[in-house]
Amino acid sequence: MNTASSSAAGIAPPATYEDAKRMARDPERRVRCAVAEACSVAPEILYYMADDPDPDVRCRIAANPTTPTQADGKLANDEDPGVRSALARKVAMRAPELGPRDSHVHTAQTLALLEKLARDQLPVVRQVVAEVLKSESRIPPHIVHALARDIDLVVAAPVLEFSPVLADADLLDILANAPIPGAMRAVSRRRGIGAEVVELVARCDDTDALVELLNNPTAQMREDTLDYLIERARGLPPLHEPLVRRPQLTKRGACRLATFVADSLLDQLAARKDFDAETMGVLRQAVRARLEKDYSAQDSARDLEAVQLEQEVATARILHGKKPITEELIRRSLDYEHWVFVKACLIVRSGCSMAAVRQILKSERPDAVLSLCWKAGLGSDTAVLVQRHLAGISTPLRADGGEITPAEMDRILAAFEDEVSL
Repeated sequence: MNTASSSAAGIAPPATYEDAKRMARDPERRVRCAVAEACSVAPEILYYMADDPDPDVRCRIAANPTTPTQADGKLANDEDPGVRSALARKVAMRAPELGPRDSHVHTAQTLALLEKLARDQLPVVRQVVAEVLKSESRIPPHIVHALARDIDLVVAAPVLEFSPVLADADLLDILANAPIPGAMRAVSRRRGIGAEVVELVARCDDTDALVELLNNPTAQMREDTLDYLIERARGLPPLHEPLVRRPQLTKRGACRLATFVADSLLDQLAARKDFDAETMGVLRQAVRARLEKDYSAQDSARDLEAVQLEQEVATARILHGKKPITEELIRRSLDYEHWVFVKACLIVRSGCSMAAVRQILKSERPDAVLSLCWKAGLGSDTAVLVQRHLAGISTPLRADGGEITPAEMDRILAAFEDEVSL
């Protein structure tokens, strides 16, 4: 139903039985909607209105909690998906509240309706059922299991991630039998998943699921599983940051990470409270050893900084894709003398090539370095710091000094790009 819920606005609900009968046959839709959504209307009138030609009216009948079950049964076969969705929400909300005081017939009819709507031909209807029931425990397990194994992720994901009805054994069975794309990710986000499920997810080929798993602090991850993920991460850069932030990371795991993660992530390791100074010394030594090894494998025409800068740029692009690199982060990195990471940030934020940025910073030209900082969106104060610390310029230019225009800056950068492309 696309009609706004205010379609009956301004129409008073019927005051008597005769008013309801008369209004239920009124040619104006707004009048009939006022009857359809009123909880004081007699059940037989609501049953009659379940055949109304307007889907907006039927949708209100479907959502009305006082509509008789016989009318709900009709509406479960309604041709309009909005009507069935409204009914699905009502029935799914009602089902967990069924108790001993409800008649056996009413309970059976409600659950039969719920099961039918959970198998609806349209995903949007099944999705409503899944979203309403995802955190409910008082639901027949077979309905939850059917939703968890649905062929559409919008239906299965909420149940896989939240349903307390699903045990780890259920999750293992679902994931071990050709799960739909995205199912691994939903389970990876699940609170408190057991070690066996974690192990199964850890061996899947869904990188996004692995990232979700590592970002889930409640996942019960054994040390050998974490070691396995660290080994896999050598070829999977998206895993580097969540591994660095993973709780209960052992000293051995941290030192292994330091042999292949970019230097910028070492700051996050150093900021952790569970590593002592000795461990941090080992980490920094491992990073240096990795860089030296990488350098020895490179062509002799490439220097160590180029190797390190490439790694930092790759990491900076991943970080920037998740959350834009801020000027504050660049200033903090300058304070910590993380020169290579700052260069990587300039490359990523400016869009200039690595070769051009290196050439600009070596040129000792304040106008060129200021142009680069302007292109990277940095303020005047930060641009001064970059000129002094990265380019060795003792008398830097300021962007707010009016000494160089944006058009001139663009021309300077273009000249450097042309130069390095020759």
